Amino acid sequence: MSPSPAVRLPMGPRLLLHGGSLLVGLFTFGYARLVCTHLCGLPTAELARTVAGLAVFHIALRELLLHLLPPPTASALPARRAWQLSVLAWGVTGLVASVLHKAQYPAFPLFSHVKFAVGYWLLGGALLGQVEYLLFERAFPPAPSASRTAAHRERIGRRLLEGYVIFTTVPVLVLMLTLLRFVMEFHGEPHYLVEAAALALGFTGIALGGAFAYGQSLRRDTERLLEAVRRVGSGDFQPGAATSRADELFLVAEGINEMAGGLQLRERIREAFGRFVSPQVATEFIEKYARHGKAAVMGGERRDVVVLFSDLRGFTSLSESLAPEVLIEVLNGYFQEMVGALQQHGGVVDKFIGDAVLAVFGLTGGADHPARAAVAAGLEMQRRLEAYNARLAGRGIHLRAGVGIHAGEAIAGYLGSPDRMEFTVIGHTVNMASRIEGQAREPHPPLLFSEEVARRLGDAFPVREVARVPLKGVAGEVRLLTVTGEAGTVQAA
Repeated sequence: MSPSPAVRLPMGPRLLLHGGSLLVGLFTFGYARLVCTHLCGLPTAELARTVAGLAVFHIALRELLLHLLPPPTASALPARRAWQLSVLAWGVTGLVASVLHKAQYPAFPLFSHVKFAVGYWLLGGALLGQVEYLLFERAFPPAPSASRTAAHRERIGRRLLEGYVIFTTVPVLVLMLTLLRFVMEFHGEPHYLVEAAALALGFTGIALGGAFAYGQSLRRDTERLLEAVRRVGSGDFQPGAATSRADELFLVAEGINEMAGGLQLRERIREAFGRFVSPQVATEFIEKYARHGKAAVMGGERRDVVVLFSDLRGFTSLSESLAPEVLIEVLNGYFQEMVGALQQHGGVVDKFIGDAVLAVFGLTGGADHPARAAVAAGLEMQRRLEAYNARLAGRGIHLRAGVGIHAGEAIAGYLGSPDRMEFTVIGHTVNMASRIEGQAREPHPPLLFSEEVARRLGDAFPVREVARVPLKGVAGEVRLLTVTGEAGTVQAA
């Protein structure tokens, strides 16, 4: 079987693990020489060979387990699986040591052989095993994807309780084994053992109960924090993160709440920003510059776009006949309808110029077919204007607007100065759309577009030629077309 990369340790941590094996060996050698009546009678070299052989066996066994056993399962992280393998190596080594020593020296009493198991099981597998667990966790940090999976998530409460059980019960077991040896080998009074056992069970049980309650409280606090993080991730910026104690987790909860407040403020800024410029442009600017703290780069780039220009007819006379407050109200209602039509079909509103609207299609990926979306938006603008005029009829107001559309290359970018800039499109394509719009008046229909737009439409709309007219800045006559009917509704992608 090939080695498992999930439990492959670097050389540094492996040397630290092997150092633990040698440490337990030294403890076992010193304990046997100084305490055990029978083992201390063995020759020093003989006892040293036994302990050294056990250390080599333990190192080899742990290396074998970490390399040849299957990788971590769906219910265990790499660090936990490595710790389980290490504890297994300690347990097997202690068992082998006791059995072999019993076979080699059958006349020695049982507790002389059990001392080897106590060293490898309690000191090695229990106490040093917890230190090794920390080492494995540093060597095998969880991957970001695994940390979001419930099956791979370590429980703080369980982790705390495991350590507390080991650090509490192991010293008690050692003392109980010492008393048991005193009773069995030296014929001590049994009531001392009973008394010690009762005290150990009582105090240890209460201590473990307190540890369990504290672990549960810690688990509840961490789950509250995780839930708050999930709520923030889903767009809820009022998570209300809280804990039951004013400790480090309380500071984490405060940090989550402050982070959520900052995100909420950013979304409000984005929303407010999007009311002064196109929401698509605002999002692009925030993601490109504001989020990363970069200075906005002045200038632009060439983009193939479709430009729509719309303008009200007779605005000057209308402004003279209406009170300023009424004029602003009427214009705002008109712009609300026009912007709604443009955004419905993926258009980016570039700017308002008095009573005119400049919009761009194909700039931010709002539509799969910019020319079709622009024409569909122009038709929608005409429909919405008719409905708006019906609402204004009772006030004696009737608005008329023309729409001109052209497609081609334009310069899109940030213009102005570092202190005051705007995102816009400029170039011949924009000028052509404006001049085509100037022709969208009687006797011509209110929606006109160029031959290039008609070519890009394909068979989406039936079109007809309206006129061939000269336009300022263009050599020769320009062919103007309009839609004779709709072959379906074109929606923004």
